[in-house]
Amino acid sequence: MLVIIGLLLFSIFMLTVYRATSSRVSLTLLNEATITATGLGQSLIDEIQVKAFDEKTVNSSVSTSDSLTLSSSFGKDAGETLVTHFDDIDDYHNYTRSDTLSRLGQFNSSVIVSYVQKFNPDSKTSIRTFSKRIDVFVMNQALTDTIKLYHIITY
Repeated sequence: MLVIIGLLLFSIFMLTVYRATSSRVSLTLLNEATITATGLGQSLIDEIQVKAFDEKTVNSSVSTSDSLTLSSSFGKDAGETLVTHFDDIDDYHNYTRSDTLSRLGQFNSSVIVSYVQKFNPDSKTSIRTFSKRIDVFVMNQALTDTIKLYHIITY
């Protein structure tokens, strides 16, 4: 009888240890995926923000926002088949990238570029302004939700 009680207590102890270890490993993996996704998203933002503000500002300057690209024309320009050909911020609109890492698998990133109101950068607009918002979304199977980053660029 004492042996059976001892085995039962030992089994309960082992299950508790297993659950604690399993939970810790899952949390560690989630944290690693979150940090990696954030780094990949920030790297993409850094790549985008060094480009010209608009196609019209690649080789010259503009004085009125009416001279800028219409938001409906955002995306790759003619001849820009590779990301290395992108020369301005809005070329990245609807751009997607896939990075495969040996430890955590595939990370999928996507970009949305939009005009925003000068004093309210959370409010997207189709009206041309001297402020653009870059939204980057990064997904991975180890993440419980999509990592969302954004950056405001002004001209």
